[in-house]
Amino acid sequence: MADSRLNFFLHFRKAGGTRIVNLAIANGETLWPRHDNGKPCDESGTAKNLTSMDHSTATDFFNRAIERKVSFMSAPGGKELVEAALNHPNVRTICSLRDPVRTCLSNYNYDYYLGLTNERNLTSYLLNNEYSNPFIESLLGHGNLGQREGDLVTEAVRILQQFDLLIRLGDSDSDSKIRNETGWSNFDVKSHSTSGEDKLWKIYNLISRGRLIRALELMSEKKRGNLQDVPPHSIEHDSELMKRLFEND
Repeated sequence: MADSRLNFFLHFRKAGGTRIVNLAIANGETLWPRHDNGKPCDESGTAKNLTSMDHSTATDFFNRAIERKVSFMSAPGGKELVEAALNHPNVRTICSLRDPVRTCLSNYNYDYYLGLTNERNLTSYLLNNEYSNPFIESLLGHGNLGQREGDLVTEAVRILQQFDLLIRLGDSDSDSKIRNETGWSNFDVKSHSTSGEDKLWKIYNLISRGRLIRALELMSEKKRGNLQDVPPHSIEHDSELMKRLFEND
């Protein structure tokens, strides 16, 4: 490890986060004794609800983690949690983002092949799951979504621009940015994908639940939906967020 700081990773769903967790493990970072893909868990294996912590509680939690020599943890969002991480002198903040259109389609395929949704098409999946700008929603939380939409994007940009390491999945220089900020040198790790290293487990899970057609689709690596099927209104503010964060790249 480059130093003894706690690496706090804001893990947006289906935006390249599992690779960051795997990189942390491969490079000798210490995770919470029990964790779910980097997210701290209690003794029963249930992920701790970090996203609802207020600033003071989150700061205390980071202090306890540092005392326990934990050097990496992830969380899916929470505005006060993130701001506590940004304000802590011994916490390094990391976030990976991805093209919102690809993220949207990946979320649908992930849920479909895990059996988390029965929706047979992307349109009904988005409608019934009220899918809307998940980056901003995860970061700011439901309690802040009453603001004007332009204000939401501005607030999300303000927060993310303070991160020590902000990368976009697929950029050619992302690994060099990670290396320069963290000191990590081992990049030979696997990335999670819908048809990736856990494909056999997913096929078995689908067959055991009687989802034979779905299992066959996964075996043939069939992708559900197309990029052009993603409605612009469902990701327009996340798209604006990405543009403003990476417009000079």
